[in-house]
Amino acid sequence: MADENGQPGEQNGGTVSTQGWYDVFSDQPLKEFDSPPALAYAASDVNNAGRELLALVCDPKQSPRHEQVSTMNRIDQPGLVRVVDWKVIDWPLEDRRCPVLIYERPRGKRVIDSIDSPIQITSEEIITQNFIKPVTAALRDIDHKNLTHRAIRPTNLFYDSVSTGQATIMLGECLAAPPAINQPAAYETVETAMAPASGRGLGSISDDLYSFGVCILAFLIGQSPGTGMSDDEILSAKLERGSYNALISGHRLSLTMLEIVRGLLMDDVDERWTLDDLELWLAGRRLSPKQQEIPRATQAFSFGGNNILTRRNVARVFGEKWDSAIEPVRGGSLDEWLRRSLGNEEAIEAVNTAKEPAAGGIETDDRMLARIIIALDPLGPIRFKNFSATLDGIGYLIAAPGGDKDLSKNFSEVLKADLISFACRMMGKAGEDITRFISLYDQMIPFLAHSELGQGFERVIYELNPNVPCQSPLLESEYVYDMVEMLDAFERIAIANPETLTEPVDRHIAAFVVARMKGSIMTELRELQNRSDPAVLAIANVRILGHVQEEAGSSVAPNLCKIAVKILDPAIERFRSRRQRDLVRKRLSEISKDGRLADILRLVDNSKYLESDRSDNDKAIKEFASSIQAMQRMEFEKTHRPELAKVIGAEISAFFSLILSMIILISMGVYWILG
Repeated sequence: MADENGQPGEQNGGTVSTQGWYDVFSDQPLKEFDSPPALAYAASDVNNAGRELLALVCDPKQSPRHEQVSTMNRIDQPGLVRVVDWKVIDWPLEDRRCPVLIYERPRGKRVIDSIDSPIQITSEEIITQNFIKPVTAALRDIDHKNLTHRAIRPTNLFYDSVSTGQATIMLGECLAAPPAINQPAAYETVETAMAPASGRGLGSISDDLYSFGVCILAFLIGQSPGTGMSDDEILSAKLERGSYNALISGHRLSLTMLEIVRGLLMDDVDERWTLDDLELWLAGRRLSPKQQEIPRATQAFSFGGNNILTRRNVARVFGEKWDSAIEPVRGGSLDEWLRRSLGNEEAIEAVNTAKEPAAGGIETDDRMLARIIIALDPLGPIRFKNFSATLDGIGYLIAAPGGDKDLSKNFSEVLKADLISFACRMMGKAGEDITRFISLYDQMIPFLAHSELGQGFERVIYELNPNVPCQSPLLESEYVYDMVEMLDAFERIAIANPETLTEPVDRHIAAFVVARMKGSIMTELRELQNRSDPAVLAIANVRILGHVQEEAGSSVAPNLCKIAVKILDPAIERFRSRRQRDLVRKRLSEISKDGRLADILRLVDNSKYLESDRSDNDKAIKEFASSIQAMQRMEFEKTHRPELAKVIGAEISAFFSLILSMIILISMGVYWILG
C-alpha cells in the first residue's frame, strides 16, 4: 500500500490507512451514504478516534472536485454535511489507486433512497425551520466562497438525528463527481437540463437556488415533482408551460409557501429569487414574485412528430433531430411559423442574423443550424451535432469517460464556427458576465490545430480541467493529478511492470505535463517526434521525466532511474570508445541508486564528455591510419626487394656520380684560377 505521496501505507485486513491521517475500512460499506458513482465506507481519524467519519471512494474516471475540498472544509453549517479532507489511496476492491473524500458522518438517515419514493410530509413551520433556514445559511456560506453545490435533490438530503421529527435536514456531499451529473431534470434549470449530465458545469448560486426550490416543493407535496414522467417529458413541460406550472402539476400550496416556491422556480434568472430574497422571506417579509409568462405560439410548429409551441422547445428538438432540422430552415417553414404564429420580432431578427454567413471560414448547413438553435434559445447549451454543453460545462464534457469518437471533431467545429462568441452576442446583457469564455476557448484553437505530442485534443482536456487526472493508458491503475503523483506512479510502475516503460511519454502524458508544468518542454516534445535517431528519442523521454521530478521537488525515484538507464542505451552507444561505454554504464549503475534523473542525464548527455570522446576517437583513427600505412610499406618492401635494390642502387650510383662530377668541376675551376 502507498499513501497519496507514494509512501508505503498499511493494509491490515479490511483497513486501508494513509499514514498519519485516516483509516478506511474496506470491509465496512455504508451503503446508506453512497453517492453514486462514489461508494461509502466507514472511516476513522487516526488522531481522533471518537470522530465519526465516512469515506467516499470515488470513481477515478469521473474525477471529484477535489480542488474545492480545502475551501468547502471551512464551511461549518448545520445545513451542510461537512467535508473533512481528501486523499488518494490504494483501494483493494478496485486493485488500483482511487481518490477518497472524507466526510463527517450524518447522524440520521437519507430523506429518501429513491427519487420516486414518497417524502414524509411535515408542517410548513418544520420545513421552514428545519430545512429552509439551515440550508439557506449553508448556501450563503457556499456563495461567499465562490462555490456552488450542484447536487441539491431529496436523495442527497440527510437528517442530523435518528429521530426525524424535529431533525435538521442537511445538504449532502457535492464533490465526489462532476457537478450536477446525478441531478434529475426536474431539479435542474431549463438551460442545464437540456445539456447532457456531464456537460452541465458548475453553474451559479442561482442554479442551486432553483434546485432548492424544487426540493421545498417536494417536501410540501410529499413526492418529487414530475414523479412518473421521464426527464424528456419534464423538460418539454417546463419549456412549454414554465417550471412552476410544470412542476406544481395541480397541487395546491398555501400563499406563504407558494410565494417562495414560485420565486425560486422562475425560469428568468433575473426574476428568480436570490439569497437576499430568501433571507427576507425567512425574516417574515412577504414578497410577490411575478407571474411568469412563457411566449407561446398561436399554432404549433410541427416537426419530427412534435407539435411545439415555444421557440426554446424548437431549439431543443432541432438539437435532438439534427440531421433533419435543416429542412424546415431551408424550406422556410420555420420563418413562416415565427412570423405568423409566434409573432416575436426579436426571434425573427435573431434567426435572420444567424442565417448570415460568419466572417471568414467555410459556411456549412451544420454551422448555420447551430447558430439558428442559439438564436432560438440564447440561454441554452451550445449544440453542434452530438455536442451539447453549457459554456462552463464544456471542459467537463470533453473529459468525461467514454466520450463519442466524434466529440473532438465537433468541439473543434464549435470553435472554428465561433459559436461561443455568437452565443454571447445573442444573450445580450445576460451574456456580459460570461464573455470570459470567449478568450478561454479561443486559446484552445491552436492546440486543436496541431497533432504533435503535447498538443491536440489531449492538451485541451487538461487545459480546461485543472483537476482532471492524467488519462494515459500507461497510468490506468493510478490516479495522477499532479507531478508528485506522476513521479510516484512511474516509480511504482518501474517496480511492478518495468517492461511497459520502454517509451514512457505518450500523448496523454505529454499533454498533461506541458499543461501542468511551469516551464516549457517544447524542445523535448519536438525531439519525441524524431524516429530516425534512437538516441535523441531516448534522451527526450528521460529528460521529460527529469522535468517531472524537478517539479515534484525532493522526491527520488531509484527504480525509475534504473529503467531510465535502459531507455538511454542508444544514447550510451554514441560513445565510440568501448572502454568509455563500459565506464559510463558502470557509473550510471552507481548514480541511479541515488534516484536523480538529472544526474543520469548529466552523464549521458554531456557535450564535454561527448566532444572528448569524439576527439579521442579522431586521434585514434589517425594513429590507426598511420600504422596501416607503415605496415603496408613494410609489406611492399618485403615483396619487391630485388626491384627496390636495383632502384636504390641506381639512385646511390647516380648520387655518387653527381658528387664526383661536382668535385672534378670544382678542382678544374680552382686550377684555372690559380694558374
